[in-house]
Amino acid sequence: MELQMLQVLEFSITTPTSYRFLERFKKLAQVDDRTFFFAQYLQEIAMLDASLLKYKPSELAAGCLLLSAQHLQVKCVWSEEMERTTKIAMPKRVVEDVRCFVVEVNPKFLTTLKYKFSKVEYM
Repeated sequence: MELQMLQVLEFSITTPTSYRFLERFKKLAQVDDRTFFFAQYLQEIAMLDASLLKYKPSELAAGCLLLSAQHLQVKCVWSEEMERTTKIAMPKRVVEDVRCFVVEVNPKFLTTLKYKFSKVEYM
């Protein structure tokens, strides 16, 4: 039956990206756009590091959102309710791995991202 379904879909299936999880977590945590856009910026930087592929897209999104909130001094966004809803425990290890990479990444690789996120719509 699974094979038949895939054939009907012409094997055209995808998996959710960390961005889709980030959008969902924004709503759940009720964070502002500034925190969300900074988390998105961190997430796009994290995509440059292959070692971060060891994390699920949902874990990476959670880590970037938490790191963003910490940096912008927003109240704790990863509450017990968030853990219960997302089934992701406080993503401390992800936060630390993303933080380490963001600090160490060569700035020349960030030119396009800096341009993108310097636009008004990204605050």
